[in-house]
Amino acid sequence: MKRGILVGMLSILAVFALGQSEATKFTISQLKEDHELLVRSLKEAHAGLYRYTSREQMDRLFEQTRMAIDKPMTEKEFYRLMMPVITAIKCGHTKFYREGRPDDRYAFHDKQLFPLKLYFSNGNAYVRDFYATGSGIPRGARVNSINGLKIPDIIRKLREFIPVDANVQSTLNEEMNLFFNGYFSTFISQGPQYEITWTYKAQTRRSVLHGVHYTIIRQKDSTDRKPNELPLRLQFDNSTTAIMTIENFYVDKGQQDYFWFIDSSFRLLKERNVQDLVIDLRNNEGGIEEWGGYLYSYLADRDFQYYSKIRLARKDTFSFRRYAWLPPQYDAALSLIQVKDGEYLWPMQDYLAVKSPQANAFSGKVYMLVNGLSFSVTSELAAIVQNNTRAEFIGEETGGAYQGNNSGVFAVVTLPNTRLTAGIPLMAFYMNVQAPAKDRGVIPGHIVRNSIDDVLAGRDAVMEYTLQLITKSK
Repeated sequence: MKRGILVGMLSILAVFALGQSEATKFTISQLKEDHELLVRSLKEAHAGLYRYTSREQMDRLFEQTRMAIDKPMTEKEFYRLMMPVITAIKCGHTKFYREGRPDDRYAFHDKQLFPLKLYFSNGNAYVRDFYATGSGIPRGARVNSINGLKIPDIIRKLREFIPVDANVQSTLNEEMNLFFNGYFSTFISQGPQYEITWTYKAQTRRSVLHGVHYTIIRQKDSTDRKPNELPLRLQFDNSTTAIMTIENFYVDKGQQDYFWFIDSSFRLLKERNVQDLVIDLRNNEGGIEEWGGYLYSYLADRDFQYYSKIRLARKDTFSFRRYAWLPPQYDAALSLIQVKDGEYLWPMQDYLAVKSPQANAFSGKVYMLVNGLSFSVTSELAAIVQNNTRAEFIGEETGGAYQGNNSGVFAVVTLPNTRLTAGIPLMAFYMNVQAPAKDRGVIPGHIVRNSIDDVLAGRDAVMEYTLQLITKSK
């Protein structure tokens, strides 16, 4: 179970209430109790706690944050203290949030928010749209500073608070493109007015804009979304080129049957003698593990093993379980865990076994489109495909790490005083690959990103580049 399903599960647990007032101060004793429980829970349960950051580094952070609790703090202050610890794990699946507000980047502030929609690219921020009328700033203008803080400094600061897999570089831009206004209010500043310096056509100017309410941001972002389309699509660019779009790997069966779609699509590709297949996995944040493996069985040109192993942190129960929600049948599953070479391993995953290609497996040229939101199951699939040289990659580095991720099932731990909640992945998935770099994602051979001009014109430069690449190969 990957990112999309985790969010759904956490939402079921949510009560969607703010709880205590943000201004409530917790005593040093209360904060240290919460700190101790959070650290203990991570150490006992997190399957990849030391995957990218050493035990010594994590212990140093745990001690530094414990020592920093030397005065009463609000919930937000404690959250800001601990988020760099969560980020240091370098796991995009590890969650830390206000009780009942999973994946809510606006959980602490819903008014007086930054009023521009920005687009981040190559260390710069550009005005994509406006959440308030009459800003006087043109679309496409480069923002130089906000409230006296330069954009590179803002990006550097937010990097401390936004968890990403390993040392992947692409995810931060995508997260800020989607949720900058929430991140800025929580981790940098929030107020009635924002002073902005910006440059357009070599002219640099200054504007002061009023903050906006979250309802305006939500309404604007919802109207900007594309009209409803099926998440799984197959279309034909010409008689020999097909484009398969997979928006996620957790489609509701009442909407589309994933396995029927995959089976029927590859049967059709064979019937039409398609030579070039574009698979668009951009913005696909993952879903169900087996769905990625099943798609690869239609791309494989030889027998393959998808996962090499699935690790867990322990074989026995947790000391913190009175504060936690655990997966159904968790206790029964403990007896299935195997111990090998000092590791705790989960054997009950079909794609640990060697698989063969499907009868209708595609034998033509594959072009795979990825970006910083190609995460979890999607990056697992991309890693296997690139490792086995079954596609050319176009776009940007995947959001998920090449060698795998920490996900599957989760322990959801609610701290007794601040009520902040941690979603801790109990499984560490290792792909059967030789990763070019242990701490990076799948990096395309063709790096292509939509510029601000492309975005404003509604132009998909990545897809255009891919189709031109196919044409040139003829």
